[in-house]
Amino acid sequence: MEQEQAVVESRGFSLSWGAASDKGRVRDENQDTFLVESELGLFLVSDGMGGHRGGALASQIVAQDLPVMIETRLHKLRSYSRRAIRLLFRRMITEQSRQLQMEGVSESGYKGMGATLVMALIKDGRAYLGSVGDSRLYRFRKGSLVQLTKEHSVVSELLSAGKIEPRDIQNHPAQGQLTHYIGMEDRLEPFVRSFALKDGDRLVLCTDGLTDMVDDKSIARILDDNNDAKSACDALLKSANQAGGLDNITVIVVDVRER
Repeated sequence: MEQEQAVVESRGFSLSWGAASDKGRVRDENQDTFLVESELGLFLVSDGMGGHRGGALASQIVAQDLPVMIETRLHKLRSYSRRAIRLLFRRMITEQSRQLQMEGVSESGYKGMGATLVMALIKDGRAYLGSVGDSRLYRFRKGSLVQLTKEHSVVSELLSAGKIEPRDIQNHPAQGQLTHYIGMEDRLEPFVRSFALKDGDRLVLCTDGLTDMVDDKSIARILDDNNDAKSACDALLKSANQAGGLDNITVIVVDVRER
């Protein structure tokens, strides 16, 4: 199990963060990857897919390459407007997907490999979010937990269309089937948004190894019971393993405080 914790400064805010990743109780290998670029204020989680070795490689490529691409392009922006940063996110995520798809058909890659993505950039009092697949980002504010990312999955689309009920998701035959992921051949449509941060906000980035095992109500209770980011990560990971640990589990918790 990997664990990290640190405190960093962002303009107007102090960010305390913790991260934990574990292979769970069933899988032989952990194909999740997380990365934190403290000086940039970037937090990223990726869940690999596409076979025993391909999944691990895919998530590692995303975590290694995408932050560099974003940082490089950020320095070249003429304007740091909300629209400019959101557009940069869309372009860089799409470019990363194309590169991973090309890597998958090369001699050094694995055919069909791909990865999910969820990331947050903290800049100038706002959080910029980008996601692909079924990894999630939550905001915990004043005791209320809200999922801010949109899932690219078959069951999510069926739920939105009113064709299934929330209680049907866990046992649905299409559970786990993604409609968009990093490395896909078809055109990618990443989910991107931003919002203003407030003092006391807590952000949670995680793979489906957590959310398939622990419901939102339980996640909110754990966040409410654990005051610091690292203990919250540890408790969430423990809860997922106690519920069965059927998949790799990765969690980043970021606590936002005004300076």
